[in-house]
Amino acid sequence: MVERWLALGCIGVALIWARPVVAERPRPAWFDYIPEPIPSYEPLNLRYAPPRGYRRLPVEAGSFGHWLRSLPIRTDRMQVLSYAGRPLVRPSAGLVLMDVGERDLMQCADAVIRLHAEYLWANGRAHEAAYRFTSGDHTRWTDWMKGERFLVAGSRVVRSRGADRGSDHRSFREWLNLVFTYAGTRSLARDAIRPDASDPIRAGDFYVEAGSPGHAVIVLDVVQNAQGHRLGLMGQGFMPAEDIHVLRSPEAVDGVWFELPIGGDALLRTPSWRPFLPDSRRRLE
Repeated sequence: MVERWLALGCIGVALIWARPVVAERPRPAWFDYIPEPIPSYEPLNLRYAPPRGYRRLPVEAGSFGHWLRSLPIRTDRMQVLSYAGRPLVRPSAGLVLMDVGERDLMQCADAVIRLHAEYLWANGRAHEAAYRFTSGDHTRWTDWMKGERFLVAGSRVVRSRGADRGSDHRSFREWLNLVFTYAGTRSLARDAIRPDASDPIRAGDFYVEAGSPGHAVIVLDVVQNAQGHRLGLMGQGFMPAEDIHVLRSPEAVDGVWFELPIGGDALLRTPSWRPFLPDSRRRLE
């Protein structure tokens, strides 16, 4: 009997060691701004399964689309809160576990910028981070670290130089607040890459309608069936500054997978805004 239990124990140990080792992704830098204990979450690609008959499209390792699939999605709540903690009525199917900040800054266009900027940071490419204000003026993270200052008077922006700033993520987050203050749907629509209509929609593409107010939504993931039909998982921020959330709709497949526009005159329909026109698609590399 003793020998039998020892044998079973050895088998158990062998089974434990035979399990595949799953590498954990690094802790997102912005978790430092979320009060402990960190809420429970799952990566986006596990939280939202493809509809029956669909598969996730391959994405290049290190790409924006690849990074979006690892976004932490809260499992403790789906209720969207404003920056001030006020509950908001939104078509939410889940929340990105990311800080919003304490001011009314990170709105719809800013949510797209925030995701892209955090992607660059996470992939060691923060030195490439650069965005334009609505005025057309360029701001770069590397210039911010070197002490660049802005004096804004109406539509006029005057640059000056001050003391160097830190190179850590907290300083990066402060720079993003500056971007959120002066960038918006107008600058995103004007300055981001406009993909050719024949270029298939991919994760990381976003749709933006410039205006005051305007709006922007981002394609978080894309799936395809055997017939080549594609659906997209959509996300957004909104006004006031609030949790970035995954959109849901009774018209979407499984409630979250939206019909992606095909053809030159097709529209993207989402529940929080009027349909986006075909030429409103943009891309940040």
